[in-house]
Amino acid sequence: MAGQSFRDAELAGWDHKAGYWDDTLGAVTQQAVGPLLDAAGAAPGVRLLDIACGTGALAAAAAGRGAEVVGMDFAPTMVAEATRRHPGVEFRVGDAEAIPLADASMDVVTCSFGLLHMERPERVLAEVARVLRPSAGRFAATAWAPEGDFFALVGQAVQAHADMTVSLPPAPPMFRFADEGECRSALLAAGFAEVSFWRLPLHWNGGAPEAVLDLVHRGTVRTPMLIKAQAPEARGAIERAILEGAERYRADAGGIVLRWPALLTVARRA
Repeated sequence: MAGQSFRDAELAGWDHKAGYWDDTLGAVTQQAVGPLLDAAGAAPGVRLLDIACGTGALAAAAAGRGAEVVGMDFAPTMVAEATRRHPGVEFRVGDAEAIPLADASMDVVTCSFGLLHMERPERVLAEVARVLRPSAGRFAATAWAPEGDFFALVGQAVQAHADMTVSLPPAPPMFRFADEGECRSALLAAGFAEVSFWRLPLHWNGGAPEAVLDLVHRGTVRTPMLIKAQAPEARGAIERAILEGAERYRADAGGIVLRWPALLTVARRA
């Protein structure tokens, strides 16, 4: 991992998770699809690009509303899985820092929980602005909020037991685009206007603490990178702390329920 860029680390991570994404964190992101498409104005005849499309759930839902959709992701296995799951929708491998589309060719661009995975989000926002129609094109994105139960649970385990000096690729701030002020500033600087926000009360349900640990390793990339970089003793201590801490979130019905709030942002191309 020494010398590896954040982008390359993310690509390697997501390229291995396509087959089980929908059964892990995809169960949470799916809850944001409807609100995101409502806010974006996905409708018949709207030309919509979904960047960081993953396994294609949002792109397929937009196509189901009559939009003319292209889904794009930098991970080839994600694109292959999206194509397999949604054969009637166009998907392609592509880099959000250099979107292979003409200027002003899209009415809407969406990004579902993808900006935190972008090494240079300013370049991505500039590219989004470029492909959107001036004065009318809309960008809609979601981002995880830091107050979610998952981040508290995993963060406490990591803080208690991890060696934070292990060698990892420098990463951009995970919650930058969940901060309304920071998000608005970045969008205005990239050529957007009329920035609006909504809070989404998402959640995750699992049957046992082991399901939380499975979610960590199979549904995320940054945290497994950190855990795998630890000495065996520290790695075991982190995982035991996650399992023990998950019991705090056991619901009356018996399963583990984690609140996973998100920020939905919509802006118009100036």
